[in-house]
Amino acid sequence: AQRWAEQPGAEAIDASAVWLALESVRDPGNLGTVIRTLDAVGAAGAMLVGTCCDPYSREAVRATMGSVFNVPLVSMLSDRFLDWISGWPGDVIGTHLSAREDFRAVSYRQPTLLLMGSEGPGLSDELARACNRLVKIPMAGRLDSLNLAVASALLLYEIRKNGLRLDT
Repeated sequence: AQRWAEQPGAEAIDASAVWLALESVRDPGNLGTVIRTLDAVGAAGAMLVGTCCDPYSREAVRATMGSVFNVPLVSMLSDRFLDWISGWPGDVIGTHLSAREDFRAVSYRQPTLLLMGSEGPGLSDELARACNRLVKIPMAGRLDSLNLAVASALLLYEIRKNGLRLDT
């Protein structure tokens, strides 16, 4: 059964939480892999903004390896999302090709809301303007962007790096 969460109110957001907002994701395999990564880093949940593929499709669920049942998912239209983030108590970080900051050099203030755009067009200018910081993944090759799941994983692990420990 599909389980959709309600958007959390500002008072309900844990001070150390990391949420990921994905705008108009089209590839169910990418979405499933991102949800699996959210589970791996202990993120609070994902917000699917705009028209996104179905996280409960066979391909997406398979890519989550079961994490779709561990990670709260919220679905929102862009206008509602923009209203909601105006009350976000921490950093709102977006990835954008025009960004000037290296994602590894940023001190992330929690709670952190990370915004990632869709495959191809990336984060819309409208959502990018709602961020208090824009970051970029440096690349030495000739391409200008990475696969959404890979880019999300890099950012999420960087943001959560101080909260992740190996069990010994």
